[in-house]
Amino acid sequence: MAAKRPAHPTNEVGLCTGKDCRRSDGFRTVQRELGRSCELLELPCLDTCDGPVVVLEPRGDHAVVVERVRNRGLARELIAHAVDGEPLSARLRTRRLSGSQRSRARRRIARAV
Repeated sequence: MAAKRPAHPTNEVGLCTGKDCRRSDGFRTVQRELGRSCELLELPCLDTCDGPVVVLEPRGDHAVVVERVRNRGLARELIAHAVDGEPLSARLRTRRLSGSQRSRARRRIARAV
């Protein structure tokens, strides 16, 4: 059975597919969960190396980069945010990139999309 694809482009979520992220614990689980509910955009390495790394609204000006998304529960929280507009939980907010890491990741995202 084919995965459901959302009708809204705001449901697009990026996933870093760099070597370190692919080898991280939970990568396949997170990839599967996100792919079930969101339009999954596979991104090249974002050079944060603490993966899996997920990007909310990768084509938008306000992309949010979240690192260490290693289990189904965190993936579902990201889906709730992307699909239903739920606020990010405290555990996801602490995993958001900031500063130069965020800037570098956003430049790489812009080149990829």
